[in-house]
Amino acid sequence: MRQIASIILFAVSAFCLTGCFDILEEVTVKTDGSGQYTNKIDASKFSEQMQSFAAFDSTGEMIPKLKYSLDSTFSSTWANYKTIKGVSNVKIDTSKAYVYIVTFDFTNFEALNKAIGFGKQADQQNVYAWEKGKISRKDMPLNMGDMKTDDESQKEMLKGFLQDMKYTTIYHLPSDAKKVSNKDAKISADKKTVTLECNMLELMDGKVKVNNDVTY
Repeated sequence: MRQIASIILFAVSAFCLTGCFDILEEVTVKTDGSGQYTNKIDASKFSEQMQSFAAFDSTGEMIPKLKYSLDSTFSSTWANYKTIKGVSNVKIDTSKAYVYIVTFDFTNFEALNKAIGFGKQADQQNVYAWEKGKISRKDMPLNMGDMKTDDESQKEMLKGFLQDMKYTTIYHLPSDAKKVSNKDAKISADKKTVTLECNMLELMDGKVKVNNDVTY
């Protein structure tokens, strides 16, 4: 039981720090650099995997505590967006279990970066850059080697969680996309949307990147 608890604690801590769930990040850009941002965190797969450990929990408190921790973490963090200058119409949706969505309008990319970088480490700040006709996103500083454990079984457990999880970024542009720097990014048929989807394990192993320069 102690080993199971240790693995769960490690996985939850890693996920809370890196945001390792199915993640959808959607940015709608207007011609003046203002726009709308949506972030959807789908932790339902993670919750299903955690259910397999419930049989080892004699107290019956592990899953409820996990859900409460996730609910409070996302809700309290996103509530701070309402205090950021240039951010408005913040809407937080936690109506579906283990699915967390926040949407807000931003007046410029400085405001966008302040919101999505709130409470994060320095290397996770200023994620986006914008200039007329171009939006850029920097890479995510995630790596399996950074996980604070020497237990290979824990790392293998975490890899099992990550292998079917996705990170998706979608950009809705005010005019036709001309070029993307990331070879894995796809331009829609009408050229107004750019989508980049990657596997979370490959992302953490450094096999794929989420950085992208989109020219339109």
